[in-house]
Amino acid sequence: MSTPTVYPFQFRGTAKEYFGIWIVNVLLSLVTLGVYASWAKVRNKKYFYGQTFVDDHNFDYHATGMQLFKGKLIVIGVLSVLVALQLLAPVLYLIALLVVLPLLPLIIVRALMFNARVSSHRNVRFNFIGEYGEAFITFLLLPIANLFTLYMITPIISRAANRFTINHHTFGDRGFDFDANLGAYYKPFLGILAVSIIGMIAGFGALFSMMMGRLEGYDGDPERLGMIIILVTYGIMFLVILPSVLFYKACVRNIVFNGTVLDDQHEFKSTVNPWRYVWIIVSNTFAAIFTIGLLVPWGRVRFARYLADNTALITDGSLDGYASSVSETAGVISSEYVDLEGIDMGIGI
Repeated sequence: MSTPTVYPFQFRGTAKEYFGIWIVNVLLSLVTLGVYASWAKVRNKKYFYGQTFVDDHNFDYHATGMQLFKGKLIVIGVLSVLVALQLLAPVLYLIALLVVLPLLPLIIVRALMFNARVSSHRNVRFNFIGEYGEAFITFLLLPIANLFTLYMITPIISRAANRFTINHHTFGDRGFDFDANLGAYYKPFLGILAVSIIGMIAGFGALFSMMMGRLEGYDGDPERLGMIIILVTYGIMFLVILPSVLFYKACVRNIVFNGTVLDDQHEFKSTVNPWRYVWIIVSNTFAAIFTIGLLVPWGRVRFARYLADNTALITDGSLDGYASSVSETAGVISSEYVDLEGIDMGIGI
């Protein structure tokens, strides 16, 4: 039995290099009142894809700004109609909402298909072949059911979404396969749920104690009390809830990569530390705030490098020979993607 070969992902971009792209994108988007944003998104993706390598071969992004712009116009048009109906004809708004909601899974499928088909590695395109029916259950029915279970089936939804997204992706004509034990999802979920409950009890408990301590002779200033409640709520959200969500997201990333196989022979590995993941995002956010956005490029490059440094592909054979065999049967993908709307929702593997 041959010894598996580990191909670590590498991100070779630099903050200085990306800053030049980022600042031009920002200025042109401002000057064009946001019209250039679609082209800016393409430039960003091309840079980050192009600087991410596996076995000395980088990924590539093939969408155009015009494709994304057309997709954005479709989304803006639909949202504009909904907002107008909400203000002018509430009854028609509710009817339109009932019509649009079942279309959301279809939009997600089209977005996944578009994102996959404009992405490539070693000149081989990715593809997505998911169906509406499964997307309807995964992205609409299950989230609605989650509301009635007080979000206790969130891990079930996470696994279902990961299965749908990954199992219907292909690299050329070779499929991805993902599976993971549901317990792997519930373990971090129950942990962050406990932390969140304790944080809320502590926060609102402290508020209640303060109110009780001042009950005697309390002047009953409702504005002051309302402001304190708002501050406590936001404090719990930013200090407890959001870090917990990020922690869970990091755990799910490890579950997804460690449970994914390409063509029944190429495995993936993710070693992201959830606490480090949370720290990088939180510190990046504060760095961007305190520098009025100037450290945004540094934060994005830092985050991309951390993810790449903790991701690897494990295989028994040569990737050169494998990629050649795939590309011979995958040419149809590259000729079909141009017919898709450029709806890019940032959904991917």
